[in-house]
Amino acid sequence: MVIRQLYKNIMNRRELWDYYNKEINNPIITDVNDCYRFITEYIKYSEKSETLLFENVKRLKDNSPQRLSHIVSTFFLGLWFYHHKKSTYLHSSIKDELKMMNCFQNDYDEIDKQFAYVWFMATLFHDLGYPAEKNKDGTIMPNHDIPFVGSVPEFYRTVYSDYYTYRDNKEHGIFAGLTFDRDVCSIRDYQHHASDSKLDWKEELDELYHYVAWIILAHNIWMIRDDDEKVSKYIENNLNELVLSSEKSINGKYKEYRVNFKDYPLFTFFCLIDTIEPTKSTSCQPDISIKLEGKKIIVKSNDAFYRKKIADLNDWLLPVSVENEAVTIWLVNEYDVID
Repeated sequence: MVIRQLYKNIMNRRELWDYYNKEINNPIITDVNDCYRFITEYIKYSEKSETLLFENVKRLKDNSPQRLSHIVSTFFLGLWFYHHKKSTYLHSSIKDELKMMNCFQNDYDEIDKQFAYVWFMATLFHDLGYPAEKNKDGTIMPNHDIPFVGSVPEFYRTVYSDYYTYRDNKEHGIFAGLTFDRDVCSIRDYQHHASDSKLDWKEELDELYHYVAWIILAHNIWMIRDDDEKVSKYIENNLNELVLSSEKSINGKYKEYRVNFKDYPLFTFFCLIDTIEPTKSTSCQPDISIKLEGKKIIVKSNDAFYRKKIADLNDWLLPVSVENEAVTIWLVNEYDVID
């Protein structure tokens, strides 16, 4: 399906994304001002507008406005994948993960209703650390600890501080994850005791916020292979856990991946969608087509730079192959089932 039609299809199904049922106008993804309008309206209806989170959206508009298009595009692209009739593997993997959380109480139907809320938080807040990253002198990492709830591999707990230092205090995901968790949990606690709020602010939501915060924190911490030229720098900075083996199987695919759909469905899904989302990589969006086939995704584009960005998933997240103008992404790491 060409990406223009993809966006149109998911936007026309308002019940899947208009979580607060406020009839927000569809955004124009290529218009950063309209994306800003969409994001701020969504935050307003979530009763988070009088907060630092809202102020950070304004800073993003002033410092990295193109990121607003990326955020909105990622939001709708992920919802399209999640609800696609052929995305059984993606859909069931994510639901099986989320149903274990207390706020969902093992209710499958409730998860589908709430997914737009979960995805809204992950996508609309994941790049809010960009203004801090733009600081030429770096920005001190927020003094906040996120309770670990298993949404990402546990080694991220021990590497993120060293990785922030390695990046000269300029890493937007870590900054955004820490500030998101700190601020949104504070908002929830305040609103829980506010008599005029009509939204649900129960304490069980903190677990969900921690879950999302770790995904935001970890999404831009890059792994490398042990034959990469940066290996010595990683080891010097205590980032050994981020170095993957360059050993390949007989079919030429890497053997080692530390993030996968089987163990970390939502995190893997987020990293995948954040990568294949086109607005931050190409101006040729009308020529992009995306197709779901069982446990693989086929992306076609005549933009070589965009194809290369997707193909780089092979280095750290999922097995990928490139043929002519098509990139095939396998959603499984068990190579004996790859066709």
